[in-house]
Amino acid sequence: MTDFRLVMLSDTHVSATHPFFFHNFDVALEAANALNSDVAIVTGDLSLNGPHAPADLDFAAAQMKRLSAPVTHVVPGNHDVGYSPAAKDAEQQMTPERRQEYLTRVGADFWHFDHGNWRFIGLNPFLFESGHEAEAEQRAMVVEALTHDGPIGVFTHVPFFADHPNEDDATTSATVTPGPRADYLGLFKAAKVQFIASGHLHRDKRMIFDGIAHIWAPGTAFLSSGNDKWGGTPWVGFLEFTFSGDSYSVQTHEPGDMLNIDLRNWARGEGHNYFRIAAEPFRSPGV
Repeated sequence: MTDFRLVMLSDTHVSATHPFFFHNFDVALEAANALNSDVAIVTGDLSLNGPHAPADLDFAAAQMKRLSAPVTHVVPGNHDVGYSPAAKDAEQQMTPERRQEYLTRVGADFWHFDHGNWRFIGLNPFLFESGHEAEAEQRAMVVEALTHDGPIGVFTHVPFFADHPNEDDATTSATVTPGPRADYLGLFKAAKVQFIASGHLHRDKRMIFDGIAHIWAPGTAFLSSGNDKWGGTPWVGFLEFTFSGDSYSVQTHEPGDMLNIDLRNWARGEGHNYFRIAAEPFRSPGV
């Protein structure tokens, strides 16, 4: 029996030029490193504004290297590459050029690796319904990875659904849309997938469908209390997974020095002020 620990951070939103959330990331990083975990995974939105400011990706990639776990992997979020081109109304969409910036500056956007008797799969959910050549490449990788004889965990930025796999929400950007959702959940159900862990909505939440746990991680950067339709608990912090053989448990950590930064004001009115504020000069005393 192999025992090991894994820390999962999500939605760090770091930037050298707009350090709104760096304090929380730094505190979470210190607490995560103190756990002496064997594996660290960051599930997207590493950067504040990667699609419009690629230097944010450079800074985020450098910060993720401060994680002390011997094995560290990351997957992209919408604030790193943009949403799938299928999300017509999204403020930022993933183009081949934006994806390539991520691949060059951060690394692979989908992957799998083994640790102990577990296999872990990382997804780029913005390839779903994108029409990009890599969409089929990622699915082929997943199909091959799911042949693993042991238990499997999946990490992705966007949760597959909010409350139920059969939700009819074809235009959502909060979760995976119904077509790829049904495809991938069907693949996972037929394999030995034990959990799917995601970020994106900055909420702590757990659900189980078809024997698969759907685990939402809090963001390290901020919470948003202005919209409760997703359920779960708006939270700042990170997750710790403890594995023992084929079993695992999950604990939420909220270090005492973290700030409960609430972005509900940014979400008022048309669109989302996040994108405007992230593009404006940072308000700093300059001292």
